[in-house]
This record gives sequence, C-alpha cells and structure tokens, in this order.
Amino acid sequence: MDSVEVPFRTFDHLLTGFIRNEADDVAIYRVEGQSANPGDAFGNVFAWLWERDKDSAVAAFAGLLAEARKQSDEGDEVRLEELIKGLRLALHRSRLGQKDEFYEVERVLRDQVPEHFGGRTDL
Repeated sequence: MDSVEVPFRTFDHLLTGFIRNEADDVAIYRVEGQSANPGDAFGNVFAWLWERDKDSAVAAFAGLLAEARKQSDEGDEVRLEELIKGLRLALHRSRLGQKDEFYEVERVLRDQVPEHFGGRTDL
C-alpha cells in the first residue's frame, strides 16, 4: 500500500502522538552538548512533510523539541542545536541528509523554530 487517506484531524492526532513518543527517546538517548538523534522514523516523516509543506515540517520539529525539552531533566533540556545535528543523522535515507540539501533545512529551522517558542533565543 503506497498511501492511506485519513481526515486532517486524525492525521494531526497521529502526528502529535508520534512526536510525543519520539521525544521520549530523544530525551533519553541524547549525547548532551553534541547531538539528539530523533531517529529514522522521525527523519522519514520530517522528509515527507518537508517535501509537501515546509511549515508543517518546521512545526513538527518544533513540537519534537518542545516535548523533548519537557521530558528532559530541569536545567539539562535538549537544545535546538543538538536536535538539528541529530536530525541530519535521522535524514540519512533522504536527500535532505546530504550536506548541500541539509544546509537549507538547518537555515530554516534556526530561523523559524524560535517563533514557535515566542521568539526565544535561548533554545
């Protein structure tokens, strides 16, 4: 089966649950100060979203960061840069993981994710 149609509201619920689950792994398995790999499944979903609607991909990434920060120990929250570095690893099956393609992903995430956190720059 190549595709499944679901109502947008259902898709939103599925994506939200997926992000929460993936954030748990990000918070547990990250290498503090280095990278927080969101995993291949998130990489696949992110790449799919990016190709269809970059704003949705950015929102999913911001949601992952928010959930991973909530699930981290206080004062030791997952950082934006750690998650961006980890995302490149998670995108290894996608053209987005290639250096020249990932440059644009990094730029967009650094520029737009803080807007999802009220413009905070301390992420």
